[in-house]
Amino acid sequence: MDNILGLALRPIVSCSAPASRPLAISANSSIQKYSADRVQVPIVLDFQSDKGKEVIRNWYHKQPTTRFTHIEHRKDIMGQFKHEFIVAYLDNSTVCRFDRRAREDMRGHALKGEGTVSEDSAHVITLADTDSKALLDKSEVLMRSDNKWRRDLDFILAVCGGIQSHPEAKSYSLLHYNCYFFSWTLVTIIGRRAHRVREPREEQAQVRTNELVEIIQTSLSKTKQTRFAWGSGLIRLGRSAMGVNPRQESLVNDYILKGMEKAIVKNIPTRLSWGLEEILFPSQISHWLKKEVSLALQEGGRLGVQQFLNETNARSQNSKYSAPMYPRTVALGEIDELDGSTPPVVDMDHTYRSLEERAQRKAEKTLRVYEEMINSLAAGVSIEGKVWNALSVFDYGDCCVKTAREYVTARMADHFKQVESYGFGKSEMMVERTQNSMGEIWVSVLEMMKGKSKFPFL
Repeated sequence: MDNILGLALRPIVSCSAPASRPLAISANSSIQKYSADRVQVPIVLDFQSDKGKEVIRNWYHKQPTTRFTHIEHRKDIMGQFKHEFIVAYLDNSTVCRFDRRAREDMRGHALKGEGTVSEDSAHVITLADTDSKALLDKSEVLMRSDNKWRRDLDFILAVCGGIQSHPEAKSYSLLHYNCYFFSWTLVTIIGRRAHRVREPREEQAQVRTNELVEIIQTSLSKTKQTRFAWGSGLIRLGRSAMGVNPRQESLVNDYILKGMEKAIVKNIPTRLSWGLEEILFPSQISHWLKKEVSLALQEGGRLGVQQFLNETNARSQNSKYSAPMYPRTVALGEIDELDGSTPPVVDMDHTYRSLEERAQRKAEKTLRVYEEMINSLAAGVSIEGKVWNALSVFDYGDCCVKTAREYVTARMADHFKQVESYGFGKSEMMVERTQNSMGEIWVSVLEMMKGKSKFPFL
């Protein structure tokens, strides 16, 4: 039992240990550069309040340098509980340490599902700070990035800000969002940023994109050949709801499928060109691709239905005996306003309705039926198998980022298998949840970077 509790409480106790110095700094200090040999105190990173952002901004602009060359993932080796943290090596022989802890007076709440207040910190350790250097010496290096590139601390701060803006990761929790998660996220996203998705040769990328589009088009073609099998029940429902004839049954299917094909050809290459930038782990590509293809199919299906109804309307206008199926363009879910200018008629339920109102009700039923048809068809399109070959050209192009990503994935798998062995959940689900959270944080960092010369908190 002690071992179980030890494992469960290890992240809380280790990550809740007090910092080497008080986590405080005056937000009213004037912006004056620190000397490289001055002993600095850690600061609490608070991106949620104006005062917290002012502290971060002052601290950042006071540093003699904010450029770092590489990072290390470290773990304490002394004591029963092993805290993990990140060290960034600056280009003036100093280091900056980043930690996550549960706030000391709130650590017991980490056992709750919603977690407790986290306390993320940054600490520049200079050569004169012998005490903090001695603490570093009591830790071991788990992973070191030996990249020959220079990045700025503002990016690491942005990742910390992304963690604090995430609805779940902003809180310190026992099983997921502890010092391990904090370190894994920094390692993975810094590596992802250092080695962006490899830009393939334009012609090579076009070939692979065309292959992917052809795969989906082939699946659409197979679906078209069997459309009566999957659509018979829906078509009967549609016929009773809106009175379409057998010829219209065939036509609407053709219009939907043609609309879907046009949307795939138009949208998928564009979405591939920018969408893969948001992928953090290869396991997320399949989910992302399914979502994008489904959106394109539904968008194309609606355009196909709209074209079918518009053309049907045009033909109906030439016949005085038939009211239009769809009197005007109406967005899905839109309620038409009736002016009551047409004479009323009595419906089967003895309700007086204008001809325009009856046409509108029929249009709404039409759209509901076609929406079901579109969703059923989109769900039936299979793109598995050859997709991975088509996407291979967009994979990460540098072995270093693979090393960081694979390193973190292996660490997660080992940790959560241990957690599972003590009855705290399924390891696969915990890994997936963690990767999804990290991916969402990466997207939030990308949003902060778009069109800006500096991050908003600076």
